[in-house]
Amino acid sequence: MRARPSIAVRLLRATVLAAIVALTAAGLVSAKMPFFTVEVVPEAPIADEPVLVVVRMWADANHTSAAGWDQVPTMADLLVFRSADGDDSVPVTLHLIEPGRYESWVTLPAGDWTLVAFPDRTGWATPEVSAGYPDTIAVSVRERGPDVGGLVIPVIAIGVLITAGLRLRPH
Repeated sequence: MRARPSIAVRLLRATVLAAIVALTAAGLVSAKMPFFTVEVVPEAPIADEPVLVVVRMWADANHTSAAGWDQVPTMADLLVFRSADGDDSVPVTLHLIEPGRYESWVTLPAGDWTLVAFPDRTGWATPEVSAGYPDTIAVSVRERGPDVGGLVIPVIAIGVLITAGLRLRPH
């Protein structure tokens, strides 16, 4: 009769089996993710104004054939904005607009930001992103300029009053 393996050996075997299953499942999930591109509109955003993030899905790494991918209605972990100093991050929750197109509106404070695809690369063999996927996109958010809109109406009103006064003045 053979002796049963110790509890430690059984736990080690179970852990190794669970790790193999998890890594295999992660590979299957990532294999299903189509290639994609990311666009930030406007290219030069202004602080505290909404920025549109558009993700388009592609069937090939060269982005020549659109993929009508609509497997999930929202994606919360695909993209994140990170500040240049690394102290802040703003998650991007993408919403399905039509097959192959996801969008998200994000508001960022002024500063230099990096939009990072696949922000959690835990368990990746290398930190590099495969061809056909974006890695990082630099985004510089400008400070909001002075509000000149509030000055336009008073300046026009003063101009009208001066013009009217000049016309009504006796010659």
